[in-house]
Amino acid sequence: MSGQTIEVIIPVRDMADHLPKLLRPLLDQLTEGDRVTVVNDASTDDTEAVARSLGAHVVTVTDSRGPYYARQLAASRSVADILLFIDGRCRPLPGLLDAHRDLQSRPGVVLSCTNVRTVSGPTLAARMAAKMQPFMLPRGGGAMKATIGMVPPKPDYYPTANLGIDRIAFTKVGGFRAMRGGGDLDICWRIQEQPLGTIATDTRVLMEWEPRAAMRDLGSQWKRYGHSNAYLRWVHHNERGQQGEHPAPQHSAAEAWTTLRAELRRPFGELAANAVVGLAFQYGFVSAWLKRSEFEMPATFEVTP
Repeated sequence: MSGQTIEVIIPVRDMADHLPKLLRPLLDQLTEGDRVTVVNDASTDDTEAVARSLGAHVVTVTDSRGPYYARQLAASRSVADILLFIDGRCRPLPGLLDAHRDLQSRPGVVLSCTNVRTVSGPTLAARMAAKMQPFMLPRGGGAMKATIGMVPPKPDYYPTANLGIDRIAFTKVGGFRAMRGGGDLDICWRIQEQPLGTIATDTRVLMEWEPRAAMRDLGSQWKRYGHSNAYLRWVHHNERGQQGEHPAPQHSAAEAWTTLRAELRRPFGELAANAVVGLAFQYGFVSAWLKRSEFEMPATFEVTP
């Protein structure tokens, strides 16, 4: 097993009740040189006190600037070989850190992820999220794919619910950018396009994720994803235009049909859940796209190490 050190970075806001289920199984996996850092993003509950009592290193932000700023702040101070970004709803399973260590030890790999299973719950929103399994890796292998129609087509990515990044590669691209959403996709794309390395996956379920319990919260989450998708298309299309490149071609009708057939093979429960959440996603996408004149090009965060 590789001797690379890992710093796990977790931005949280008012999530004191989630921390025991998150931190205890994670702290049990640490080896020499590893660290777990909780970034307390201007919480008003006992988040900081609970995190410290459980043994995590804590960085407190008094004026919230969002989870990506919180991640950037902790990452800019890290000396670990691997930065592992997860969130407050994650429930680590045994072997998670060693899996990232193994993936990152492979030649040319600078991004890593494992399967994350969304658990169910007593509410309709939780059951829908469990049917969708939004963080499960594709059955055919590889990491997650950019949305059909993304301009230009982009490399695979994985969300910051379980994303390992080589610290040197992270630093070379300037880390996360100050974006309205989709910072995880953006950094995966920039690292691979430089190119600084590739993404590797472990298809074992080594993390569980606890979904939001209310339908309003679930719909709001997917509306934000739709907004982020529209913004990312705008950003990367305009960046290519600034470089004097021609817009990349759209996916062909054959590719779209292949994707649709694969979706239709899903169990009925998954299809129904995706249909409902898809409405929220499309609403967010369309509403954001109509206001795209308000978009601004992102810049890297300015933080003091």
